[in-house]
Amino acid sequence: MHYKYENNVLTVTNDQGEYVGELDYPAIPDYDNRYAIERVFVASTYRGTGVASDLVKTFVEHAKEEGWVIKLMCPYAVAQFKRHPEYQKVLLPEDRFPTTFTD
Repeated sequence: MHYKYENNVLTVTNDQGEYVGELDYPAIPDYDNRYAIERVFVASTYRGTGVASDLVKTFVEHAKEEGWVIKLMCPYAVAQFKRHPEYQKVLLPEDRFPTTFTD
């Protein structure tokens, strides 16, 4: 799989260059380095293969490297952040979910 960041969209394609899915992350107005995960989408032929969770994981790693703060708008992303408390480091403290997670 190949990942590309462009125009606030993380797109994934297969080895043949065919579209597999995307994660949309618009900037939050009036804040530097803040973005919302608005949508995670995977083409029907790739659903259930782990592509969506890989998109979220890849994006979280990128956000950490960039020092971004993330707001969750997508229900799928919310579920992934609950399932993986280590992702919550990119959320504002007041947006984190109750877990045993510590900074």
